[in-house]
Amino acid sequence: MRRFGALVMLLATTGGAALPKGPCLQLLTDSAIVVRWETSAPMPGKVQYGLTSAYGLEKSHLDSLVDHELTMTGLLTDTQYHYRVLSGSDSSADAAFRSMSGPGRPFTFFAVSDNHSDSAAHQRVLNRMLANDAVPVLLLNAGDFTGNSGAAQYNTYFNLERPLLNHTVLYPAIGNHDIDTMSYWYRFFALPGNERYYSVRCGNSAFYCLNAFESLGSSSSQYQWLLAALRADSADPEVRHRFAWFHYPPYTTSTVYSGYTEARQYACPLFERYGVDVVFCGHVHAYEHSAVNGVHYITTGGGGATLSTGWNAVQPWTVYREACYEFVRVDVGTDSVITRGIRVNGTEFDTLLLIRTGAREVLPAARGDTRLTASSVLRNRARVVLETVIPGPAEVTVCDACGRPVALVHRGPLTAGTHIFSWQPARVPAGVYFAQAKTAGQTLSARLVLVR
Repeated sequence: MRRFGALVMLLATTGGAALPKGPCLQLLTDSAIVVRWETSAPMPGKVQYGLTSAYGLEKSHLDSLVDHELTMTGLLTDTQYHYRVLSGSDSSADAAFRSMSGPGRPFTFFAVSDNHSDSAAHQRVLNRMLANDAVPVLLLNAGDFTGNSGAAQYNTYFNLERPLLNHTVLYPAIGNHDIDTMSYWYRFFALPGNERYYSVRCGNSAFYCLNAFESLGSSSSQYQWLLAALRADSADPEVRHRFAWFHYPPYTTSTVYSGYTEARQYACPLFERYGVDVVFCGHVHAYEHSAVNGVHYITTGGGGATLSTGWNAVQPWTVYREACYEFVRVDVGTDSVITRGIRVNGTEFDTLLLIRTGAREVLPAARGDTRLTASSVLRNRARVVLETVIPGPAEVTVCDACGRPVALVHRGPLTAGTHIFSWQPARVPAGVYFAQAKTAGQTLSARLVLVR
């Protein structure tokens, strides 16, 4: 798994002839980062980089190429670097990034999808990203960069996104409009693993990109890869948060799509079992937030394509939905995750706060002696189930996202067995809550989402 740190853009200080595409930063690792760009004719290329705009370090290739890719190596940890690329008379302006930082460093990333078809709408979304007061470390895109998988539409995407991608690492998922010409996918993106599904790290978080166009069945290569990655990260104490992204949403109430049933059957149980915080998807050209068994699914398809305005009836998993052009900002701290939708006019909506408690969140069958589960989407009643094989005293409470108790569900001795408790929320607002059970030597928690 690759680890990524924060990137910081500075204003350009030098100029040069325009490049048809790029530069675009990709694959930031502990001591290196890849830069890619395109020239109008085949020619050699080089990148100059260093601690100041005087640079001092250089990588180059002598091959005559149109698509250029070089790796800046020997980077110091958590250090600002300047860089520019040069090919013939073409050069990029000076830009800057920050190298790998440790797992204790807070960071921000953006998520979006479906930028194709309407360049004006896409530009409005991009402008709002650039105007945001946070500098994103990375950009998760859940697919459909193009309407027809063509090179011209990829060029449109990269030309529009140039002011963002010269300092923010892009991680794409394959969309149904991208799958037809995979040769362009491999040409324009430098990604980990097989480049169709892959995992990366950033700070204290692990990220999993799935390919919605390959099998997710339990015997498939993709499923086995995902299971192994989740298991490995679950055993790593540096990984506090987990995110996934792919094109088709498992849960949606849109009239244009009924839901990715294979992901529901195979991937979603893994997300629940290993505590994935948020899954980002696209395909539906709107924003929709669903919550199922402790996992939040956010469709962020308002990246530029014609909006999907039709909705079916609200389902028990529905938290929020709106057909608008938008992206999602995610702020990751040591023990917290905050997501918020941001419209092109700058207004924010559907803010979600998740708190990673000191005790590991435990799902059914995750431990042999004590297990805690809770219904994840509530209206008038929540069911909390505590299973234990050891009798003794126990306390079951419901806390808000900041850890403040809002209800005492049970306090007293319990026999061995399964105990079902009910919480009827009255004067508390909608949002994220935690059922917490304290038994002899253990504290367990399970997430709840209250929908009004």
